[in-house]
Amino acid sequence: MTKRAELEAALAVAEADWRKASENLDRAQAVRAKANADWDKAVAERRNADAERRDAGTIWDKIFPDRRNAVADRRHPDAVRDEANADWDQARATRAEARAAWDQARTALDEMDRAERNS
Repeated sequence: MTKRAELEAALAVAEADWRKASENLDRAQAVRAKANADWDKAVAERRNADAERRDAGTIWDKIFPDRRNAVADRRHPDAVRDEANADWDQARATRAEARAAWDQARTALDEMDRAERNS
């Protein structure tokens, strides 16, 4: 295989990797947006819970002590949001790496074209 064919193949692979990484980033962005919307909804519901408050020590608290575990209510949306943000960050970094590889392959092919034209 010639050097040109190798560079063109590397460019095609790099472009395909970049496109796949871009699609993964788009999916991660959608998941991140949903997690943030769910978080905003949970925060809004927590702020509007005045009518739902109960007297401490009622019969329900004795029978079902973990019925209203506020910490557990808040932890789940936060964990989902943090995971979505971490996945988005990873997808963004992967796309940046794929773009750098694509740019490097394209630059090498352009240099070869210039060298062939000048010789």
